[in-house]
Amino acid sequence: MGTDCHVVVRSGVARSGSPIGAPAADDLLDCAEARIGELESLWSRFVPTSDTSRLNQAGGEPVEVAPETTELLGRADAARTATLGWFDPFLGRALVELGYDRSFEDLDLRRDTPPENSAAPIRPAIGEPLRTRSPLRLDPGRGTAALTDGAAFDPGGIGKGHAADVVSAELVDAGAVGVLVNLGGDLRVRGTSGRDSWRIDVRNPFDESLDPVLELGLDDVGLATSSPLKRRWRSPDGRAAHHLLDPRSGAPAAIELAAITVVAPSAATAELLTTAVALAGPVHGGALLSRHDARAWVVRLDGVVAPV
Repeated sequence: MGTDCHVVVRSGVARSGSPIGAPAADDLLDCAEARIGELESLWSRFVPTSDTSRLNQAGGEPVEVAPETTELLGRADAARTATLGWFDPFLGRALVELGYDRSFEDLDLRRDTPPENSAAPIRPAIGEPLRTRSPLRLDPGRGTAALTDGAAFDPGGIGKGHAADVVSAELVDAGAVGVLVNLGGDLRVRGTSGRDSWRIDVRNPFDESLDPVLELGLDDVGLATSSPLKRRWRSPDGRAAHHLLDPRSGAPAAIELAAITVVAPSAATAELLTTAVALAGPVHGGALLSRHDARAWVVRLDGVVAPV
């Protein structure tokens, strides 16, 4: 998934042995690692045989996809509607045109030059959907999906969070009494950590060696953090770019913040809201948070941490 993956499991049994029917932690971790790899092979747009790659290359024709992909696509499209288009998972073609056409570590990063605000400032219009018609044609009964209007699916704004939701739920179903699945900062906690709650430290976006900007205690929720300072690269024409795109123009948005962290009922919801709230701005973003029973904090460019 182009990032580090961390899984913490509490099995409720000793490492030296377990009662019949009770899974050992090592077995659960092996299952989690295999499942994360399986989901990556289905969803990554950098794996040529993935469902995402085949869907994006089908020229609008239906393609068969796995049930897991059907669920992800449906969840992503529903989120596009629920956020009035501020989260748009169908901007994959714009990312490719900006040069994000391979795994991030292979891009021309040139981190010595900060990204420019290459798009006009966002002027939120919370009452007006930014996209009135979905390009997705999903047929769960037949297990097929198609994209119209030249759209391309990019799971980057929801896929890791959704994977954390899926894998954590499957680990609990398999017998874990507590789980934390963290996929590059998009994470889900379930069950007990053995303490009062799961303690999560959110790293400083300017310098990860500094003290965390947030210290949170979480129970059965998702958390995600996004920053335009991290995934930066040079577009083919030499412009600095980042991954938070204005859905109206397909260009990197002018976002005056260093990072945003969202806590929501699921990791997928937290992840997609980091994009939607950052683009919609504090007032309209606050309405989106309220609608999704979520809360958020931003790190401003001056380093101040504030709730949204």
